[in-house]
Amino acid sequence: MLWLEAYPWIAGGLQIKRAALDEVERLAKIGHEKNEEVCGYLAGPADEPLLCDRATPIENLARVLHERDPVSFFRTARTFFAFHARVLERAMGEGQDAGTPVKVLYHSHLDASAALSGTDAAVLSGGMAPSFAGGVATLGPGPQWPLAFMVTSVVEKDGAPHVDDHKLYVWGERNFQLSRFEIPE
Repeated sequence: MLWLEAYPWIAGGLQIKRAALDEVERLAKIGHEKNEEVCGYLAGPADEPLLCDRATPIENLARVLHERDPVSFFRTARTFFAFHARVLERAMGEGQDAGTPVKVLYHSHLDASAALSGTDAAVLSGGMAPSFAGGVATLGPGPQWPLAFMVTSVVEKDGAPHVDDHKLYVWGERNFQLSRFEIPE
């Protein structure tokens, strides 16, 4: 079975309920205050494959990785996110079994646009992230998970974190493409 048939959300055009997006925004603002990107996933009912109605955070391990090995993990949690793949994969399995599949992997950008960075695109597509600051990122063959990907931009405004934008991305033939999404109440 093709991924698109089994996981129609990977083509984009999603509906993300306001309550789920509010939770992403709340967590992203907290992350901004802690100077760390946040990450997690959006899930929704299997019988409404384009609807996401819940957001769940996943711990960003970038700070710990950087502290342990600042050479290999030269980016800090301010500009990088990492998580245990098994946590996401377990959530995906449990969601599928419960009829609430995981549909979107999200993360935030701090004081930067909601554009998918070269590093993001490389890592999410199974490619090679830069091995040093200013290095080149290389796209891979495509995502290892049947998901769409969302980036939330959080910026400092009037002394407080403010969500500036959200962008949803899906994998095309050889790269990530911007996708539309709606926000029903």
